Amino acid sequence: MKYGKWSAILSIVCGLALLVSYAFASDYPKGLEYVLLVILFYGSIVLGVVSLILTVIAYKQKEIGFTKNVAPIVIGIILLIYLLTFVLIMIGFLAGP
Repeated sequence: MKYGKWSAILSIVCGLALLVSYAFASDYPKGLEYVLLVILFYGSIVLGVVSLILTVIAYKQKEIGFTKNVAPIVIGIILLIYLLTFVLIMIGFLAGP
């Protein structure tokens, strides 16, 4: 089993699930939309953690190739986007109306 390949696939699905959960969310989700958003958001977090675990296993198995490096890059980009968003929101609050 190629752990690096599955790690890359799961990290990309993680990023897409996060993107979809934010793209289709309304301001006040109700009913089935709320359930779907919760599943997408928390499912993407679980997929991200599993992909990082598979990356560690791939490194321990000494797999060759670039695919084992995809998950940390994708997760890192997602975290940088969240950090940048937070910083820009804080700058907006500090700048005032």
